[in-house]
Amino acid sequence: MRIGRWARLVGQNARRSRREFVLSAVGIALGIASLAFFSALASGVREVVLGRIFHVDRVELEPARSSLDVAASFLGGPRPITDETVAKLRALDGVKQVAPRMRLAFPAKAWGGAEFFGSNRYAEVIGEGLDPSAVAGERFSPEPFADLDAGERDACNTDPDCKRPGEYCAWDVHQCQKPVPIIVSRFLVELYNGAFAPSHGLPRINDFLASRFRGFTFTVELGASFMGPQAARGTPRQRRVMLVGISDRAVPIGVSFPLPYVRRWNAEYAGDAAARGYTSVVVEVADKSAVTRVVAEARAIGLHVVDSGAEQAGLAITLIGLLFAVVSLTIVVVATLNIAHTFYRAVAERKREIGVLRAVGASAGDVERLLLGEAAAIGLVGGALGLAVAALAAFAVDFAARRFVPDFPFKPDSYFRFSPLLCAGVLGFALVACVAGAYLPARRAARLEPADALSAR
Repeated sequence: MRIGRWARLVGQNARRSRREFVLSAVGIALGIASLAFFSALASGVREVVLGRIFHVDRVELEPARSSLDVAASFLGGPRPITDETVAKLRALDGVKQVAPRMRLAFPAKAWGGAEFFGSNRYAEVIGEGLDPSAVAGERFSPEPFADLDAGERDACNTDPDCKRPGEYCAWDVHQCQKPVPIIVSRFLVELYNGAFAPSHGLPRINDFLASRFRGFTFTVELGASFMGPQAARGTPRQRRVMLVGISDRAVPIGVSFPLPYVRRWNAEYAGDAAARGYTSVVVEVADKSAVTRVVAEARAIGLHVVDSGAEQAGLAITLIGLLFAVVSLTIVVVATLNIAHTFYRAVAERKREIGVLRAVGASAGDVERLLLGEAAAIGLVGGALGLAVAALAAFAVDFAARRFVPDFPFKPDSYFRFSPLLCAGVLGFALVACVAGAYLPARRAARLEPADALSAR
């Protein structure tokens, strides 16, 4: 049977059995809508959690700890991460980048922001030094994220004495300096927007306002604290810092300075030992599948993974997605059994028609393909209808969330992700489910002898 004639017969039979066709398509549509809705929800949440909050291609490593840490603390604590350890990690197969981090080992306080908030804000400085190579290729302004202390410095007594653009007069050394560049993480911005800004009546930082914050300067006093005594060594001194950008490689809570600054400051305020070892390193792999192997090799070096919660979050999303998938698949299975029942009944009612087809030259394969074609049509119509229902339900949920759910960190514009692969997979599944349900009835119809079919009443 030619394809054109086969398609016309499938359409004619679908129109003739319109009621059974629609009921079967609706049954499949309900299961497909449920499957598509929850699959898109799991995909959307996973994209936010494992793409924007956690990064599954990066792991943070720190010196291994054990039950002997209490005793080890009297001997200086766990062995710090050295340049030799960093070199070993960079040599591992599959490692794309290794970014050492060094935490501020002394107290510091900061104030500023009157030009944005109407009055100064005061806070303790939570920060770390980040190797500038970790953010190579990212665009920052008006200064690069790098050590800007190199080069000659002009003598000064006041800021106007500094003629080079962007410099100020450090009053304690009477030298012109550029502000220390810093970066903050997207997580910190989201935390400010979702929690801090609403409770203090402050404006949210959108992309436009974030661009305006570039170049924002404030004052940091090294070796001093609002909460306690000054550092054990070193004289407190003030330095200006400048926000040059937002990067997901910055420390999640706090600010990231270029590593050379923190190394010098730690040596001055906390001793040489605090300036030699790194607090942690962030290892980025070229392929996500290499994470497990790289972590195992890092443990052999004496490091362990900092628990960020990414693994638990990913597992929770997967388990919830599987639960909803099982419910959706159960609905599809019931619909498939209903299709099988419908086609068994259709074969019994259409015996004479099948006999006529066989008598005029249709082969057993032609009869089987005709019935399977009708089932495939039900699958395509039901699958498309299910996808449409799922998309409408997702739109309604997103609309309700935007209108009634208050802002929170990393609140997405949409909780769903209907990727082309997901849509194609759902349609394909609907098609396969319907064809599978009709397969045995179609085989039974194909085995009917023309004489027996024509004599049936």
